[in-house]
Amino acid sequence: MIIVHKYGGSSVATTEKILDIAKYLGKVKSENNDVVVVVSAMGKTTDNLIKLAYEITEDPDKREMDRLMSTGEQQTIALLSIALQSLGYDAISLTGRQAGIMTEGHHTKNRIKSIDGEKIKGYLKEGKIVIVAGFQGVDKLGDVATLGRGGSDTSAVALAAVLNAKCEIYTDVDGIYSIDPRVYPDAKKISHISYDEMMELAFLGAGVMESRAVELGKKYGVEIYVGKSLGEKNGTIITSKEKMMEEKVITGISVNENILMVNIENIPTYAKNVYAIFEQAVNLGINIDMISQNDVLSEHGSFAFACPKTEKTSLEKLSEILKEEFKDISVIINPYVVKVSLVGIGLISNTVVAARIFKVFAENNISFHQVAASEISIAIIVDEVMGKEAARLLAKEFNI
Repeated sequence: MIIVHKYGGSSVATTEKILDIAKYLGKVKSENNDVVVVVSAMGKTTDNLIKLAYEITEDPDKREMDRLMSTGEQQTIALLSIALQSLGYDAISLTGRQAGIMTEGHHTKNRIKSIDGEKIKGYLKEGKIVIVAGFQGVDKLGDVATLGRGGSDTSAVALAAVLNAKCEIYTDVDGIYSIDPRVYPDAKKISHISYDEMMELAFLGAGVMESRAVELGKKYGVEIYVGKSLGEKNGTIITSKEKMMEEKVITGISVNENILMVNIENIPTYAKNVYAIFEQAVNLGINIDMISQNDVLSEHGSFAFACPKTEKTSLEKLSEILKEEFKDISVIINPYVVKVSLVGIGLISNTVVAARIFKVFAENNISFHQVAASEISIAIIVDEVMGKEAARLLAKEFNI
């Protein structure tokens, strides 16, 4: 059996932790398993590399940022391979390029296009433990390309799909909780969660898993185990809806502080103008969600959308472009907001959830800016000073 393990930055933050993981991997290998390991950069290495670039300029070139950030994972794979070899295990480290991971898209936020797993399979046949740099691949130009925050999760699930392997994600938490325990101490750990629910929670801001990783798991039928590094197997399994034992109305609540709200006002809100705005946003690689517009045929209309705080520089460029194209337009960027989202398969057939949410808001005098809903989620943008309190009150209301 092939098992793909993934270890996050906190799990490999020190050489002592790397040695502990090497010992554990050796045990897994000795149980007659073929082992592939995907690792992140050590601790805060990626953050520190980004900080170095921004000490030089406020707008570093994204191709060079990919080159810079990819070095973090390359450091970890080499150290883990050295650790395994020092313990007497045959191991080899591979960069994303060497592992055959091809990507496409924008630098710093590429997507995996394909993986040629033959080299990895060859090393496994030789009895090696294969360690792959997460978060990275190579684009059609031969340049190093990174997959964005949480990209190592995506690397691991994609490799598991190609290798027809089990996928186990190890981190510093012992599973997925209904809400971040730091926000709501009475949060409950979830034993099983559907791909759709986890994807929605991840997309809406829950930090435990990356939404693209879960999307790949669903597409290729890869069950994903999430648990604590070197801990007991009492974590969370992400699986198909059909394998869920029960269906709660609300499974989880996420609080996303990495959010900006953008109001675009005084513009004729005809389709051609809205298209022109979003075309420019796509060209700048801005990740937009929660679009709201009241009147689609107004000469002095307005609409709003949300996007990550990390897109601020690109948003400012977008604002400059739009002001040249539409002379009276106003673009207001509000960074003082938080997105609180409720997710659950049970929302599909339950019509009273919205009433309960707004009852909580009304009783506690919490105002909101935007609301967006899907079949399994409701997302609400509130002032940042009320974000965590709103999440706590809603967790209590729905007993999660």
